[in-house]
Amino acid sequence: MIPMAVSAQEKPQGYVGADVVSHYMWRGQDKGGFTILPEASLSWQGFSLGMNGTAGLDSSDPRELNLKLHFSRWGFIIGATDYWMTGVDENNRYFHFDKRGAHQLEGNIGFKCKYFSLMANTIVWGNDYKISGEQAYSTYIELGIPFHVGGIDWELKGGMTPFESAGHTEPGEVQTQLGKVTVEKKVYSYAEKTSCVMASLRATKKLDLGFAQLPVFAEFHSNPYLQTATILFGVTVTPF
Repeated sequence: MIPMAVSAQEKPQGYVGADVVSHYMWRGQDKGGFTILPEASLSWQGFSLGMNGTAGLDSSDPRELNLKLHFSRWGFIIGATDYWMTGVDENNRYFHFDKRGAHQLEGNIGFKCKYFSLMANTIVWGNDYKISGEQAYSTYIELGIPFHVGGIDWELKGGMTPFESAGHTEPGEVQTQLGKVTVEKKVYSYAEKTSCVMASLRATKKLDLGFAQLPVFAEFHSNPYLQTATILFGVTVTPF
């Protein structure tokens, strides 16, 4: 039998690119200074398999390697993401799959259309524990609203956690009338209770270079729970 030809829609689609950012912010968390965020993915029939990570100029910045498997149909998205980061496991072992190791497996579900996107993400396995020692099931829910004004693509985003997330204690200091006193400081991956942990506004403009278009963006990124905010600048580089 003569094999049927594969239509353009049925052929796998690949992507290779990177965001280069002046400051790396993720879900309201400060992850370091100037960073390159490489990404590669392969999509076919609604399935998408990808990987991304970080490469910071400062050797003290943590490095990440994340693997993603998602399925999308009619705007609905379901999938899983494996996160791995240096500085969690003492020896930074990647092939060490222990619940107290550096891997975290997150379940993802959401919906995306041209008017808005809504994603819910929950850690279902791995190093994700409350200060009390219980499994935290740290959850992050994000709403995004894109719009176009003044020849610029904008996106307004808000992210929240519905309950206490994973956390740990570390030495800290508080100022008292008698001077500085050393105390145990509680640090959470998101927050200790229902909180808005991220609010951002990104403006993107594609520069026409003749042979290619280069998206550049500026973003206001804040964490209302921690009362922090920063402005970052970046560019998306897609060689293929």
